[in-house]
Amino acid sequence: MKFGIITLEASEGRISFFNMEISYYNLKIAIFSFAIIFVLRWTWRILNYVWFKPKKLEKQLRQQGLKGNSYKLLYGDMKEMKMMIEEATSKPINFSHDLIWPRINPFIHKTITNYGKNCFVWIGPKPAVLITEPKLIREVLTKNYVYHKARGSPLLKLAISGLAAHEKDKWATHRRILNPAFHFDKLKVTMILNEVLRLYTSVYAINRMVNTETKLGDLCLPSGVQLILATMLVHHDTEIWGDDAMEFMPERFSEGISKATKGQVVFFPFSWGPRICIGQNFAMLEAKMAMVMILKHYAFELSPSYAHAPHPLLLQPQYGAQLIMHKL
Repeated sequence: MKFGIITLEASEGRISFFNMEISYYNLKIAIFSFAIIFVLRWTWRILNYVWFKPKKLEKQLRQQGLKGNSYKLLYGDMKEMKMMIEEATSKPINFSHDLIWPRINPFIHKTITNYGKNCFVWIGPKPAVLITEPKLIREVLTKNYVYHKARGSPLLKLAISGLAAHEKDKWATHRRILNPAFHFDKLKVTMILNEVLRLYTSVYAINRMVNTETKLGDLCLPSGVQLILATMLVHHDTEIWGDDAMEFMPERFSEGISKATKGQVVFFPFSWGPRICIGQNFAMLEAKMAMVMILKHYAFELSPSYAHAPHPLLLQPQYGAQLIMHKL
């Protein structure tokens, strides 16, 4: 009788151990399955980001008559852009206003030459459509809740904060708080400074991002497309400003900006619409005061050693601006 009890207890022990083995095996299967699903999901997301989605966007843009280079895996046009900018900025140019755009953005200049203004370029795996038509520029800059500022690097967001980095309601709140500090009713924007900003716009292009499928003119822009509003290209357009567009003629602004632009959005050195630069008046006042203080005591001219080399990102002389000062 005791032997039977011992056998029964031993059998129950084996059953319990067997059940533990099954549970442990099932746990391993579950973990392995989860790992496989996780890896497959992230593999698909990466492949979709670097290849399938860009090719889909390229097809949609080409179907609408837009032209550009074929997509190159991950880098897009960035390698060629970098090489061309390095080559263009390696030496000065002749002192001529019409050579600025090919120097600061030679790749887009080449793309427009090859494909016309209805074109796109690749910023990594994201296509960027060039916008130069005044009506479309007005629409993009007016509808700031539809066309958002292009997202930068997360590291860049840590370095840059404040009004420029905010969107939607947060941006509107901060703008409302800061706005009174930048309003000076007596500020006058002179025709000379306007002409300087037309020829040498500090920010030569404005980027916007399309986050949902959007209709812009005749274009149907899918989500994920970037827009490049080519500020300098519009400022230098002879079809808009006339044959003397590349000449320094401040008198074109003698009757104000509206008269000079004929009511079109073709002059926007500080952007335009609801997100126009809040500090534009202060910047213009600062520039005007600096010029007044200098001209009050000195006359100046360019030094023979000056090398004409406009340099991006914020347009500035690559080798400095050497001047000869004459005390009055």
